[in-house]
Amino acid sequence: MVFALNAFFSLLEDFLNNLYIFWLLVKNTWWIFLPLVLFFILKRTYLTYLIVRYFRNLKWVLLEVRIPREVAKPPLAMEQIFAGLHSAYRAFDFYEKYVNGIQQDYFSVEVAGIGGEIHFYFYVPSYYRNLIEALVYSQYPESEIREVEDYFSSLPDDLPNNEFEIFGSEFVLAKEDGYPIRTYKEFSIEDISSKEEMRKVDPFSALAEVLGKLRPGEYVGIQLLIKPTGDKWKKEGEALVNKLIGKKTATKKPFVSKIVAELHGAYNNVVGVESKPSKPAVDEKGTMMQHLSPGEKEVVVAIERNIAKIGFETVLRFIYVARRDVFDMASFSSINAVLRQYNTQNLNGFKINGASLTGARWWNPFKHKIKAKKRAIFWKFYRSRRIFKGVPSDMKHLVFGPLLDSKAFVFNVEELATIYHYP
Repeated sequence: MVFALNAFFSLLEDFLNNLYIFWLLVKNTWWIFLPLVLFFILKRTYLTYLIVRYFRNLKWVLLEVRIPREVAKPPLAMEQIFAGLHSAYRAFDFYEKYVNGIQQDYFSVEVAGIGGEIHFYFYVPSYYRNLIEALVYSQYPESEIREVEDYFSSLPDDLPNNEFEIFGSEFVLAKEDGYPIRTYKEFSIEDISSKEEMRKVDPFSALAEVLGKLRPGEYVGIQLLIKPTGDKWKKEGEALVNKLIGKKTATKKPFVSKIVAELHGAYNNVVGVESKPSKPAVDEKGTMMQHLSPGEKEVVVAIERNIAKIGFETVLRFIYVARRDVFDMASFSSINAVLRQYNTQNLNGFKINGASLTGARWWNPFKHKIKAKKRAIFWKFYRSRRIFKGVPSDMKHLVFGPLLDSKAFVFNVEELATIYHYP
């Protein structure tokens, strides 16, 4: 007993000594690191202010696209629309970004099932309306586009309540963005104007079937929040390919290393020492590819093909709203099953983003309150088409338990057209 107490007090004394040393270090060096900490805090606050100010001043429109009962075009037509929409991408200079606060615009492409009826929407800043109409009419000239109210406007603002229950979640990719999902080109989708019905296999048909069987009082919404992205994800994909084939990714030589190399070369010239000739660069790709299995080669080819197309930063969101007397979680299971048809074992697929799920741990004694608060936040964010990054001041009273968090991934235009096109 005495030995244990002595050991305890010895550890306590060491801890207090270390704590005192740490305090002395902070006391004598605070003027070095405190300005840096304050700088990063102020920078983050200022950038957040610019983002809020920019998007708060935008005027948005919700455009419904009505199409003929049968569309005689494959999803490639929708891929062309997304490719045209990527023209919204901009690279900003310092003044535009940090003074004017101009941000990269984003869009929401949506599918809604309301009591068995299916609707397609574009939610965009108003100055993109003409672009959307031009892109859609160019591929689907027989379609009709009109501005409408929010398709959930008939529902109360304070969901969930005694009459309605909701459930929501987001989906993310199981692997890195460079790995593609199973796209429409791997399904037997052909021109229905010249092919027999039995030759058509449209992956969207499964989703249309689920939405078409919703009962009165049931609502399902699917959002794809998309933002054009540059070539950063392409470079990450190239690094992934190099890793798979065992090829070193080229990196820039540090400035100090260059100076040292130059000085070393100058010294050798002065003293008359001949520098050794550098070995010619060897391309390891062909050599390593020869040792890959057919399946591994297929993965490499699929990634290279995937990153060859332009991409969008994407958030895939699902919400289910229903009267309590008809609420059925099987709707979420059905959507989850629909997304699994795009999964492959060797490439990519979807999984649930647990950080955005409107649920709570079974062991949490406050799980019912947590679920209610999360679902209220999810409902407001879905209606406002925003990603989950913190909670604005007007929703602070809703926060209870962990916050929701969105995790964006990159889809190229082919993958987007696979998930969202007119069946």
